Amino acid sequence: MATKTEAAPTSGGAGAKPAAQHFLQRIQLFSLLSGEECDAIVRRLKRRDFPPNHYVVREGAAGDSMYFITAGKCEVRKKDTSTGIEFLLNELGPGACFGEMALLTGQPRTASVVSTEPTTVGILKNDDFRELLLQHPKIGVSLTTILAERLQQASEQVGVEYMNLARLQLDPRVLGLLPEQTILHYKVLPVGFANNRLTLAMVNPDNILALDDVRRFVKGVMIEPVVCTADDFGKFMSGPYRTLMKKEEEKRAQAAKADGGVDEAVASAMTNTEAVLDTFQSDSLKDIDMEEVTEEPTASATELRSSAEDAPVVRLANAILALSVKRGASDIHMEPREKEMVVRFRIDGVLQVMQTLPKKVQMGLISRMKILAKLDIAEKRLPQDGRISVRLENRAIDFRVSTIPSKWGEKICMRILDKSNTMLGLDKLITHPATLERVREMAAQPYGILYVTGPTGSGKTTTLYSALAEVNDPDINISTAEDPIEYDLPGINQVQTHKDIGLDFARVLRAFLRQDPDVILVGETRDLETAKISVEAALTGHLVLTTLHANDAPGTFVRLDEMGIEPFLVSTSTIGIIAQRLARRLCQQCKEPYPADEMTLKYWGLPADPPVTFYKPAGCSVCGGSGYKGRIGIYEVLRMTSPVRAQVIKRANTDEIRETARADGMLTLKDYGVLLLKEGLTSTDEVLQCVVVQE
Repeated sequence: MATKTEAAPTSGGAGAKPAAQHFLQRIQLFSLLSGEECDAIVRRLKRRDFPPNHYVVREGAAGDSMYFITAGKCEVRKKDTSTGIEFLLNELGPGACFGEMALLTGQPRTASVVSTEPTTVGILKNDDFRELLLQHPKIGVSLTTILAERLQQASEQVGVEYMNLARLQLDPRVLGLLPEQTILHYKVLPVGFANNRLTLAMVNPDNILALDDVRRFVKGVMIEPVVCTADDFGKFMSGPYRTLMKKEEEKRAQAAKADGGVDEAVASAMTNTEAVLDTFQSDSLKDIDMEEVTEEPTASATELRSSAEDAPVVRLANAILALSVKRGASDIHMEPREKEMVVRFRIDGVLQVMQTLPKKVQMGLISRMKILAKLDIAEKRLPQDGRISVRLENRAIDFRVSTIPSKWGEKICMRILDKSNTMLGLDKLITHPATLERVREMAAQPYGILYVTGPTGSGKTTTLYSALAEVNDPDINISTAEDPIEYDLPGINQVQTHKDIGLDFARVLRAFLRQDPDVILVGETRDLETAKISVEAALTGHLVLTTLHANDAPGTFVRLDEMGIEPFLVSTSTIGIIAQRLARRLCQQCKEPYPADEMTLKYWGLPADPPVTFYKPAGCSVCGGSGYKGRIGIYEVLRMTSPVRAQVIKRANTDEIRETARADGMLTLKDYGVLLLKEGLTSTDEVLQCVVVQE
């Protein structure tokens, strides 16, 4: 259990009560203590500092301490036992405390707490707490009050009655809402579900920890406790429970077998993370298959949430998220069709169908994803945006979720941001030494603007981050304005824009100029105001990195002119322009060489002598039979020189600027693509898809 409080008393005028209140007094457990007594408790706290992304407490660890956050931020996370994904439950800041219930009961921790930034906590050990109870009886009074209030609230919300398990006809689907381990640990049993209310038979209905843990498995429902005896519970678990669950497993196996056969080991394999991922595309998912429907059924919010919390749907949703990370996908598309639902992953820039699911799964699966993203599951007429934060194998991963209504139901697209998978460093992106050296020279300039252009999904943000990583140093101040913040960069001040409240790029930029910056990154130059402020910042001694939508490097000058920036300002403020595309990289294990014919060489502007060897994809087990593995950048780097500056000032067209830049040593996108073809890093088909070849 975590409790939110203020970090410290605020200062105010004379007689202001909040200013005189000790921050511990805002915690109900210590609310009756005086300021002096609170100071005595603070002196007992053992300080401990945690760097970012470290566990403060781990799920399952001994509950022998209570924690107070004095600085920093933490996340409360709960691990899904089938896939190993840690889901975000809560966020805690300065003044929050947690662990008091585990401290009182001695039960293991029911969730993990992870620091998201440098965090300082005060730790109150079990022995110190018991000594405080003896020295300060008021704490015991507060503790009794807290427990009494929680029990009273539970009694007011639901009426506790006795239930004889032997006389009930129970639905095995309801019994399967909770794992058997949780049922046996807390001696609780789900016995009924109707009208968004879960009836929970409990040997001890006052077990608050049990109710809290059940809510983590069955979210968004009212829990109605009923009493059963320990003898009834033991008899039911040893007999009818195992019989019902066995029959349910056999029923599912038979249904799946009728649909084409299921591996007998699927049920046990679901407990293993790798097996879950590997069987996601197998026939085991047909456990969820029911009758097909020709149109999307209408459902209330209660029914949507109920279907979203069904155990097979939860496992399916978790498996989709985990499999996408394992396969290295950048996007997940969940697309309703007339009689089915299709799940596609974008891998290496190409969409691939991963699974075709029965239509009956659609409502529950879409609702489950919306619940994880904290979206309104009842709103299906309007687009919504949200975020899912998970931790898989100690990797922090964000899924940016977007929903949109379509003819056959809501379509969901999720952009995957693996914060631990960022290739920072220009040398990891640019393979051509001369081009790499030119980019590094531009990024090392003390002031001016460096533009990165290209279509959506061409890797512009990664290039900007890599350039920042090259100049990042403790003796300079780097600030970024992003929408959204895709990756956490240590040592850099990152600001998320919020257009709804007026915090757009232009406003953040104006604020940056009052923050003594050395380097400024602007996520995207979208309008005239942002472009003007960026130019002014560059002319006043700041290095500005930003992105812009343009077809190529020379076309950037025309785009800025169309936005309303005077050519003489562009020519004096611009350091250079990087235009880029992403092409699929040939699998180096199976690529096949072939001699380029005369027509191909002429098309690429290459001489027929000496002979030129190109490469094509073949397919092997390493690349999954596609012939490609990973992606590689195609770059066009234009450096502002005196001849180019003269062309910009006189508003020359794109072709004239391109020819002048080529005379100064610029490689066009086509030229760079040809270099990659000769080195066997990509294929002609990929370059043609990315680059417009000028005749």
